[in-house]
Amino acid sequence: MNSGSQDKYVHAGKLGEVVRLEAQAKAFGRLLEKEFEIIGLKTGMKVLDAGCGTGAVARKMAAKVSPGEVYGIDIDSLFISEAKKLATNEGMKNIEFELGDVDDLKHHDGTFDVSYCRLVLMHVKNPVKTVTELKRVTKKGGIVAVSDNDDGGVILYPEMPKMIDIWAKYGRSAKKRGVDRYIGRQLFSIFSQAGLSSITIYPLPIHATQQTPEMLKMLVSVPVQIVEQCKENMMKEGLVTIEYYEEAMKEVQAFLSHPGAFAMGLFFLAVGKVP
Repeated sequence: MNSGSQDKYVHAGKLGEVVRLEAQAKAFGRLLEKEFEIIGLKTGMKVLDAGCGTGAVARKMAAKVSPGEVYGIDIDSLFISEAKKLATNEGMKNIEFELGDVDDLKHHDGTFDVSYCRLVLMHVKNPVKTVTELKRVTKKGGIVAVSDNDDGGVILYPEMPKMIDIWAKYGRSAKKRGVDRYIGRQLFSIFSQAGLSSITIYPLPIHATQQTPEMLKMLVSVPVQIVEQCKENMMKEGLVTIEYYEEAMKEVQAFLSHPGAFAMGLFFLAVGKVP
């Protein structure tokens, strides 16, 4: 996260968010592999993961580019501390983590072959400024890649009306704090304004059914955990009552036990070259 948006990222500095970020990366494993394939990660590359959180994605990148190097930066000291521990526990030698601001990177111009950020732009004050800074630290001819979601692509069967209502209310509340959960559709415009060339936008749906129940559970658990962390503030704002929240959680449990359950979310990957 950038320093200007930390007050908006309500999960910063929370151990519960560390657990959620690791679970999220596990749930999105296949999607991440697809993104890495599109970006063209390969052995020997020098890669930046801007807004790396706990380093879950950076560790996967490091395995791909070894003996190349991955540098992860994040504004949150707890996330960086946990990222270093997790990388050490996995015996990763080609990855470094440091505190940093995605809008004011410490690296020199043209440092990286690939500069990447995932689920970050929705939180920043000025996405064009952030992508322009990623472009600055990327080599000429190198790749800037941004992956972010768009809640307009959520599809569920059977429906969970109360849970979706709470999720929509969370999205509107987040928007007031400057967090845009519909930023995926804006990535082409942002990349164009940042001066990148050869821009390609890849809509990447992720879905799960009862054929993969653990995947289904993990996919659904991501928004549930976010709502769980924010429910007290939402109650204070009068957006939801404890009774309504508990009914929504019952919907989630019924959904997860339904034999025909289907869940889909939509991400957008934007890839552009530094001219």
